[in-house]
Amino acid sequence: MKYGEWIKRERRIRIKILKSSPVIQKDFIYRVCIDCEEVVLCHEEECPNCGSMNVVGKKLDFIDNINHIEDRIRCCRRFINLTKEGA
Repeated sequence: MKYGEWIKRERRIRIKILKSSPVIQKDFIYRVCIDCEEVVLCHEEECPNCGSMNVVGKKLDFIDNINHIEDRIRCCRRFINLTKEGA
């Protein structure tokens, strides 16, 4: 599995989940990693990009440009862990 193909799919899934969040729809409060600025899903305790536990709620207004959210979804650590498991 190549990262480029995987991240496109992962971003589509994560954006759908984020768009369905009542908190994001109402207040634009996203969970963001302080260390790498990754946008994190509500159930993730650690950042899927860098592994940090330093995740906080932060107001982000990306309603006009979805590309800003995509740029903050990289999930490097998650991909590395998935490829290790599949090896």
